[in-house]
Amino acid sequence: MIIPIGTKADLALKPKVTIGLIAACIIVHILASAMSGQTGEEMFRVHRDLYAQQVRLYILDRSRDGGVPGYISPEAANGLEMMENAEDYYNLETGLIAAMDGSYHAFDDIEEFGLELGDRDESYYPEFSEEASEFDDWKRLKKRENKVLDSHVNYALGLVPGRMGRVHTFITHMFLHGDFWHLMGNMLFLWVVGCLLEDTWGRKTFLGFYLIGGMFAGLAHCLSEPGSSVPMIGASGAIAAAMGAFTVRHFMTKIKFFYFFLLLFRPFWGTFYLPAFVFLPFWFIQQVAFKELSDFMGGSGVAYVAHIAGYMGGVVTALVFKATGVESKWIDPSVQKARVNNGVLKDPRFDEACELLASGNVERARLLFTTLTEERLQDLNLQRDIAVLYREHDMSDECCEMNERVLKNMLLKSRNEDAARLVLEIIEDRSPASVDVNPQLLLRSAKWLSSQGHHPEAIDIHRFIITCNTVPSVTAKSSIALAKILNGEMSDSKEAVAVLERATSLDIGPELQEQISEAAITLTAGEPAGAGV
Repeated sequence: MIIPIGTKADLALKPKVTIGLIAACIIVHILASAMSGQTGEEMFRVHRDLYAQQVRLYILDRSRDGGVPGYISPEAANGLEMMENAEDYYNLETGLIAAMDGSYHAFDDIEEFGLELGDRDESYYPEFSEEASEFDDWKRLKKRENKVLDSHVNYALGLVPGRMGRVHTFITHMFLHGDFWHLMGNMLFLWVVGCLLEDTWGRKTFLGFYLIGGMFAGLAHCLSEPGSSVPMIGASGAIAAAMGAFTVRHFMTKIKFFYFFLLLFRPFWGTFYLPAFVFLPFWFIQQVAFKELSDFMGGSGVAYVAHIAGYMGGVVTALVFKATGVESKWIDPSVQKARVNNGVLKDPRFDEACELLASGNVERARLLFTTLTEERLQDLNLQRDIAVLYREHDMSDECCEMNERVLKNMLLKSRNEDAARLVLEIIEDRSPASVDVNPQLLLRSAKWLSSQGHHPEAIDIHRFIITCNTVPSVTAKSSIALAKILNGEMSDSKEAVAVLERATSLDIGPELQEQISEAAITLTAGEPAGAGV
């Protein structure tokens, strides 16, 4: 067993579209499997009766030409009996081939004859003849087939060449799969080529390409088997398109394979790599060979034409993208912007603003930084970098404003650990920009650190707030919290009392004064206070 499992390439962004497509296919398969059990059995019974009747009419029709009208040979009769008593599709196909004198083209012949029957009416056969009676039975079975097919999910949402007018099935067929292994095989190939192609072309372009590629592959299949009532299901056409594009766009990328085999009852397994230009074209040639073999054998249940057309469509699309400049002019800038917005790449305007700042053009640099932060309000790392640059260039007001914005956003998003780390950086700096930061934000981080048991760090923040004393009410609250930590966690009641005594001189309201007095009474009474406020 040898299967592809990935590529030797790093991704800049998470492949959300590829993961979403895989998840959608799995969910649809689970739901479709639950819905189609009973309908599938009924559908087989209808097909068994319909195809037996169709073969009988075919034999009677051909017996007119140079044979005995109405004559059915013993071999054909035996094949018809096998069809009528078949318990599964394999037995039905075996009987069909036997009834058609062992012809490997039996499936194609019967499908074509079914189209002929659909164009006929009662006037084609002599009235009250055996053939007229058989034709009436065939029409009844055909109506019954259509009714059953409409209720089966694979036919309702699968791509049926004979019913191409249902445009929605050109999309829906990509999310249906026959069985677990069909699903897993397709999803594995989608994962291998989809992730890197999505990373290269961007999510929107990749999704559009994938769906259009699947529709093109489906159309090619329908044109190769017009009038067929067998539904095409599966994502293989769309995946083949992605494989074709991958061959062009990532020609040298190495694909990782897993192998497992038994030799003299001893298991061997491991991994190896093959470049895309070796494996993917080989897969395409294999599909062409299988198509020729399938035609020689009289057909199969695999839509090889969809694979071939999808792959070729993907190759042509990727070549056109490169030759016309669509990729360089439209796709690449969009992908770069997405990577910048997700913090994978730095916005080139950031470097431009840094150069302006270094050259002394402060106003233009500040204007560019402001534009960047307004466009990317959620990029806290960018804002933090800008704050550091402001601090290094002694732009205290701008640094303070940016630090406050980052800290507030972190606390709103419950990124308490990141906020606490930032606060500790701010108080360690002790520049004018750090003194002016809203002490209420600092106090919230100190409380969180205390609740997590990081008391020394919480103490450092409280002492910084008390030392700066920019907002007396916040300083009072910080003093009470610090006194409780010193008394309860650090067993330093003397220092705790001293902190509260200094807090009594603050210009605060009576409510906070009362809280300080209560905390002081608790300490002097020798009762340990709990940590935190």
